[in-house]
Amino acid sequence: MKNKSTRLAVMAGMSLFCLGLPVMGQQVVSVHLTGGYSTTFSNSDGTSEAGVYSSTINGASSPGVICDDYKDEESATATWNATAYQASSLNSSNIDDTLFGKTIGLQGYAEVATLVSMMFGNVTSYSANGYHITGITQSEIASAIWDITTPGGINGLDSNAANLVMALAKAYGKNLTAAEAYLKTLTNLWVLTPDPKTGVGSGEPQEVWTEGLSMPEGGAALLYLLFAGSACFGTMFYSRKRAATNIAA
Repeated sequence: MKNKSTRLAVMAGMSLFCLGLPVMGQQVVSVHLTGGYSTTFSNSDGTSEAGVYSSTINGASSPGVICDDYKDEESATATWNATAYQASSLNSSNIDDTLFGKTIGLQGYAEVATLVSMMFGNVTSYSANGYHITGITQSEIASAIWDITTPGGINGLDSNAANLVMALAKAYGKNLTAAEAYLKTLTNLWVLTPDPKTGVGSGEPQEVWTEGLSMPEGGAALLYLLFAGSACFGTMFYSRKRAATNIAA
């Protein structure tokens, strides 16, 4: 009886390990702002720091982070934990775990990802879907991001920012297939959602985006993959052997 229970426990553990493999597209990280930002945005609510914020992630220098959360504020040198989702791993199963997934869905995250990529790349023009927008500033990109994630939008968008929002809504707003396809290409972009997540406007840390976040490298990652593969194979092999034994009996 003990041996049978042990075998069943091993099988259950192996199966759960196999099912857990998809989470390799995410990890918990420590985000620390180091006081700098690249631009500001002003409207009737006042002047907000915006653009690319200087930061470290897990104690290492980073390309900076970009805030997509207009309702929460953070001090210039704040530190918090976040669950990092690789943009290419976002799907219908995990999008609700992000800060705005339940309200803007994959389509909204595809729109924000476009703007984040533009900001990191210092892109100043956008041409698609009948729109040709030039002379775009980082302040306009930031305000367009916040308009997408804020229910009802925000006040004070200028024509460039407003046109960006409309152009991206045309590209992805009603096209889930296009949004999913675009997100899958973004292997270098990450969404950092506060952990724990308590809700927009609750005073929790902001959700931010970054580039080039690395998963665990070297031997540890390789051993993880080898053990995972062995565990999955072992589960299937044992199940098949057990079935064969039962038939023979």
